[in-house]
Amino acid sequence: MTGARIVSSLPSGEVGTGCLEGFWPCPFRGFHCCPDGLVGSKGIQRLVAHIKRLHLCLDERKCAMRDAVTRDWDLFVALADALKVSNYWLCGECMSLHSLSRACHHVDKVIKFKVDSGGVEDFLVGIPRPQLAIDVDVSGGIVLDATLLDHIFALPLKTVKSIPHSCRMAFAQALSVSLGKVALMPDSIEAWVRLLILPRCTLQLVKPSNRQERRSGNRKSLQCISIQRALAIWGDGSGCVDLIQSIFKQPMDMDSSANEASLRGDHSRGGLNAKQCIRKVADGHFTAAVKVLCSSGVAPLGGATMKALLDKHPILPPPALPGDLLSEPPLVVDVESVLGCIKSFPKGTSCGRDGLRAQHILDALCGEGSAIAVGLLKAITEVVNLWLGGRCPVALAEFVASAPLTPLLKPENGIRPIAVGAIWRRLVSKVAMKSVGNEMAKYLGDFQFGVGIPSGAEAVLHSMNRFLNMFHYDGSLALLTVDFSNAFNLVDRTTLL
Repeated sequence: MTGARIVSSLPSGEVGTGCLEGFWPCPFRGFHCCPDGLVGSKGIQRLVAHIKRLHLCLDERKCAMRDAVTRDWDLFVALADALKVSNYWLCGECMSLHSLSRACHHVDKVIKFKVDSGGVEDFLVGIPRPQLAIDVDVSGGIVLDATLLDHIFALPLKTVKSIPHSCRMAFAQALSVSLGKVALMPDSIEAWVRLLILPRCTLQLVKPSNRQERRSGNRKSLQCISIQRALAIWGDGSGCVDLIQSIFKQPMDMDSSANEASLRGDHSRGGLNAKQCIRKVADGHFTAAVKVLCSSGVAPLGGATMKALLDKHPILPPPALPGDLLSEPPLVVDVESVLGCIKSFPKGTSCGRDGLRAQHILDALCGEGSAIAVGLLKAITEVVNLWLGGRCPVALAEFVASAPLTPLLKPENGIRPIAVGAIWRRLVSKVAMKSVGNEMAKYLGDFQFGVGIPSGAEAVLHSMNRFLNMFHYDGSLALLTVDFSNAFNLVDRTTLL
């Protein structure tokens, strides 16, 4: 440490907002036979006393802890988050904990807490931020690359619709650390893969195995325990690999009930729609519940459905980028824009192949997770800007930009493919459109309704209907509508743009 730091007034909402209720894991779990290894096993009120009594009681332990914190990014973030929520800061010179209003007195200087970056690292005064390269993890023969990502995305795993309240803080921490690694090493495929597999590894939906587990209270408890255990494992050194191995060892049920219902076709469509409607109402998605009742359902699994999908979405090589790319600087967005776009997702928005839902991000930003919401939003914004700048590795493009297809039946027995992309890609698209939408709408003029015009298609439809009704009686006006057939992947977007 090179000099003392002078205390300043604290901006409201940035520090001192940690709640003293609830639970928090000890960041030093695994050191000194720490009994605080599981998420939620210690209360926040006892956390500071526990760290002082066990981990910072002797000089040799203080030296060991400081060395570990300066080398381990996960430990650095976990300790800083714990201190922030506890309203304490750590002096890196003597490894002593102090409340935010207290200074640390040394022989030749006085060190005080001060808000510099606005992030959690401000709570570790005099401890440098770890700058370690992220190596590809090959533990157990597993390499975190695009091939592994393809295998994990191919597994029929489901994630929870909403994160339980008791698990939101731990998930917010894990998400913040994963985003931080991507920001530190944007060219590392391993860091991006960790971010993309986090929901599938930690938020898996628990399937009850017997009647007792199917009871509402027992099912919720089992789900909370499962997520807490997975998040505790994820936070360990090789926890990510351990969770991946456990996923591959699970017996995969390809949702036989859904397949049987699909094979039955329309014979029980009314009953299936009614059950789905009840589930939507229970989740509070009333608009979706009404739509489900009028749905023709999903096309039955078979060769005819696959052929119809391939006809509409033929397998083609990805579009080639033009050689003369514009030299304009990439778009950069701020935290407020990202937060607004996260909140703009409709309630009940489905997840993509990675299992991350918009609700998961909102859950991580509220409740117990609100203690680190500012830092998490900054981390999300930083990674969103990396996507906007084209910094995501090209090898992962097909996983980020692709989407699974759900073949819905049209009333006239046709197929309507519905693509549900990853939330990350949709979030990046939203913030980009929000940033340039108004400007592009002005540039394109008043005679287009596709860019920057909310409900543009509906406006055209209603305007034409009113116009035709004016000439309905004399028959002097007719309207010809032209529709493109099979336009999906048959259009070369490079040529079109």
